[in-house]
Order: sequence, then C-alpha cells, then structure tokens
Amino acid sequence: MGTAVAREEQRAPGREEEREEEWAEALGLALTPQADFAEFRDHLGGAPGSDGVNPAFDPRHSSLSPDASFWLAARDRDGRIAACIAYRTFRTSDVRELIRTMRIFCEGSCDQHSGTLDLVLPGEMPRIAGLLGFPGGLWVRADFRGNGLSEHMLRAVRKEALARYPLDWEVAVSFKKITDSPSLRSLYDFEHVVPCFDGFFPLTRRVERMALQYSSRGHLVRSVTGRRAPGGGGTAGGSRWGNPPSHVG
Repeated sequence: MGTAVAREEQRAPGREEEREEEWAEALGLALTPQADFAEFRDHLGGAPGSDGVNPAFDPRHSSLSPDASFWLAARDRDGRIAACIAYRTFRTSDVRELIRTMRIFCEGSCDQHSGTLDLVLPGEMPRIAGLLGFPGGLWVRADFRGNGLSEHMLRAVRKEALARYPLDWEVAVSFKKITDSPSLRSLYDFEHVVPCFDGFFPLTRRVERMALQYSSRGHLVRSVTGRRAPGGGGTAGGSRWGNPPSHVG
C-alpha cells in the first residue's frame, strides 16, 4: 500500500503504482490496519501534540464494528506508533440528516450531545447518500513530520477503504478556520468544500464555523492513484479532536 517516500513527482503514463510498503519501509515503519479502536482512543488520548479523540472514532460513543471501520497504524522498529489515521463508514439516505442530528460525530452517549444543528449547507449541493466514507484522527509523531508522512497516510487509508467498501462518497466535517488553509486543501484533496454550520456547537460548547468536505467516488479514486482532477482540491480539516493535521470526521 503506498507511494514514493517524501518527494513530489509526476506519475509517468502507464506507470505502475508504488506500493504503500515502499515508503513505509523506507521510513523504517510497518503499516498495518487495526480493528481495536480502544487502542486508537487510548493512544490519541495521551499522544504528544494531540488534542483528543473525535467521538466518531471513540468506541465509548460510536458504533465501530470491524466490518464498517478500521484505523491504520504506522509503527516504528520498536513497535511504537509513529502515525495513525482512522476510517469509518455510514450508510444514509442523506448526509444532511447525519450532520443535523450530530450522529456523524457521536452515535451513542456524549456528555454534551443534545438537540439538532441548524445547517447552512447550500441548496444546490447534490444529495449525498449511500455508503459514505469518513476519515479522521490523522496524527504524526514529531520526529516523523516534514517527510510527507501525512500525505502517505491519507492515501493509504483511502486505498484500504476503497478495497474494503463499495463507497459512493467520502465526506468530512471540519472547523472552517482549518479548512480555509490552502496547504490543507492541497493535502486532503477533497473535491468540494461548502459552508455547513455557524453557531453554538454542543460538542465543544462554543460558537464554531464548520464546513462540509465531500468527494465523489470517481474523485476519490483519482486522488489515491495520483491522477487528481484539474483544479481539484477542497479540504479535509483539522480540529481539536486529533492533531495536525487531523479532522473532525
């Protein structure tokens, strides 16, 4: 599963995709999918630089069955986590309802989870329904930053998700002050970014401005193979639930 390590390059026509193991091995890492979200929660809960765990990836608050969710761990030679990222799926008739009811963030008991959100999604947005992929919780250890590992982890988790699930869309919901960052738009490469919510957000107990990022399956496939659409690039954002860059969702 992978790409060349820590360098930008054009993919030659017909060139076979590089395996994820190539860059992982070059960095001295072993990349493996994991099913135990308790380990993911415990790691991010105490990891240096982490701001906590999105309840969407916390088994105390959300249903994270092995057939609908996983996370990737990149472990160093001592078995310690050097980077991680999570992925889960939702089946829905409309993503608006998932967000409005906050079930996209927390399906079970959350301390501040109550009521519904008044959304500001644009009316011309397409109906996003079916099987949705939802990545989040990207974290990279300080001594492994600056070498492209964030991009590798994103591509790896998306490739794994496409191999596991017949995804219709990929979505993420993030704080807008993060999604406004050009560098994160380029990194996450979502197809579209639209305003989603502006008001008091119960899970953080403060006024937040949030955006929805979404990509069609076709764009997602182009993104993981390195054949991005011209001018593409929305963003997936960052949040307090994970560390730079990590995102709600």
